[in-house]
Amino acid sequence: MIKKGDTLIEVTLAVGIFSMVAIAIVSVMSSGTTGAQTALETTLTREEIDAQAESLRFIQASSIADTDTDNKRFSKLWQEITDNAVRPSSDLLQYAPETCASLYNSDGEIQKYNGFVINNYKLGTFSESTLSSVYISAIENPGYFTQASTYPRLVFNNSNSALDNVTSSSNSFYRAEGLYIIAVKEDSTGGGYRPTTVVDGDGVTNRPAFYDFYIRSCWYGINATEPSTISTVIRLYDPTAIVAK
Repeated sequence: MIKKGDTLIEVTLAVGIFSMVAIAIVSVMSSGTTGAQTALETTLTREEIDAQAESLRFIQASSIADTDTDNKRFSKLWQEITDNAVRPSSDLLQYAPETCASLYNSDGEIQKYNGFVINNYKLGTFSESTLSSVYISAIENPGYFTQASTYPRLVFNNSNSALDNVTSSSNSFYRAEGLYIIAVKEDSTGGGYRPTTVVDGDGVTNRPAFYDFYIRSCWYGINATEPSTISTVIRLYDPTAIVAK
């Protein structure tokens, strides 16, 4: 007895159906992987932003409670940060960069508005002579600020010559990837703000009552052509400022 096999049409139809199912499964798996990667990058970026925000709050609070009369390191660190604050600008209220690279140009936002980051691993060990190891300024060290290779983060390692030996416990700052802060001082000349004064060794001078810190990030997610951004603003009051009556 002769057994009949499948016809060419039946084989072609079966292969076609199998191919469509396989493509659908791969597409779903790829979409799921992309979604998981995006969620992970977003979570890690928010953690980096929160760490910078908490570092700023810690510095401000420590400057108020600074009891080391010989070396008021937190007061001097806060002074260093606020001395480089910029005036309010309408440009800062809108954060939607066309590309992450544009932020790092010589006329980009980071350079234009004195961008910086806080090396939070040094907060417990720095001294007056090593303020620059905590306050990392893009004006003084533009090479420390680069686009994100994966997600926005601070990179620490044991050698500034390469990205080997990267560990979270190392406090040797290597670079800030896709992450920066801009300090904006209260404009006491108008806008309904009350004038402030502070008495220091040089006499009475005007000083903002508060500072707004714009903590920003920019990176490209997996297979993304448009930049992903997360930005937040925290307001901290200057402990040395006294509202004029």
